[in-house]
Amino acid sequence: MDFTTVSERLATGQLGRSVSRLVPATPIWEREWDVCCVLDGCRLDLMRETAAAGHRTLPDPEAVGSLWSVGSQSAEWMDRTFAPRYREEMARTAYVTGNPFSSQSCEHILVTSDEVLPLSADDFGVFHEAWRDEWVDDDISTIPPDSLTDAAIAIWRRREELGVDRVLIHYMQPHAPFRSRAEWFFGSADIEHWGQFNPDDGDGDEATAVDGETEDDALDLADLTPEEREALEAFADADDDGADSMNDPWLRVRDGNLSFDAVWAAYRDNLEWALDDLTRLLANCDGRVALTSDHGNGLGEFGVWSHPPGTPVPAVRRVPWVVREGTDRGTCEPGLPDAIRRRDADRDGDGDDIESRLEALGYR
Repeated sequence: MDFTTVSERLATGQLGRSVSRLVPATPIWEREWDVCCVLDGCRLDLMRETAAAGHRTLPDPEAVGSLWSVGSQSAEWMDRTFAPRYREEMARTAYVTGNPFSSQSCEHILVTSDEVLPLSADDFGVFHEAWRDEWVDDDISTIPPDSLTDAAIAIWRRREELGVDRVLIHYMQPHAPFRSRAEWFFGSADIEHWGQFNPDDGDGDEATAVDGETEDDALDLADLTPEEREALEAFADADDDGADSMNDPWLRVRDGNLSFDAVWAAYRDNLEWALDDLTRLLANCDGRVALTSDHGNGLGEFGVWSHPPGTPVPAVRRVPWVVREGTDRGTCEPGLPDAIRRRDADRDGDGDDIESRLEALGYR
């Protein structure tokens, strides 16, 4: 066993999880902000590089600060950010999220508790799971930033009416899949079980059940094209490591299947996708606007690639912190999302539609 493998197992194993809890992390509630934008999976050096290139949303690179995140993966970040001790802050906050982990119990993630996830409307002043209505299946399957920005602007302008004094927005970018390299991504996952895809084991046996459902309940192989079926079969036949890496670009860099430069360029383009839309946010919201992330991505530091939960490695846990001043110039007039307008209605009725939606897997 080489040094890199030993380092990875130490960083992502029980020892790493124990050390991870000792990292002096800073919950976002301890910082000053009116609107906070969480850019999913954004490394600190990526943000500073984009600032150095002169992106209009960002300050000079030396003004891009940092903090230690409370988690190294989205569900872990949610579990600790929305812990019961922050109930008072959450009650005054509108949470607009594009990340489907908000709906899961995440019992499969050992570092999460059983107290927080799944989230509910009772947890916040306003709770809007934008991914339920705004997820798209075009070249890639994700939620673009514009619908989240629209919801945040509309909520912020009506904050007194809605009884909130903060808006927290969880964008999916720069997290994969990458808009500029859609051909890299294939896989299916019930969006309600984001990150829990269990493929057929390759010998015709039924796939592992998730919450009482099987893979066959969610995916009809007859609906796939020959090319899609071939790719799925390759996915099912892969060993555990290969299955994990098939749609995770960082693991594919590790395995030599993608070049670092190509992945980094696509990663930066995804960040710019979000930042370009944040220019609208800054032009339509008065107040202090913070930009941060829930976690970064390991690029081999201490043998860690991607963003496994319970990892104390700085490349994954040290994330950007940028503060900008927004000024509402009224350049756009988005309305409140229908889901917020009917927030007192029972939203469980759309479950069948959600469960029937098969999404490209962004990560496991």
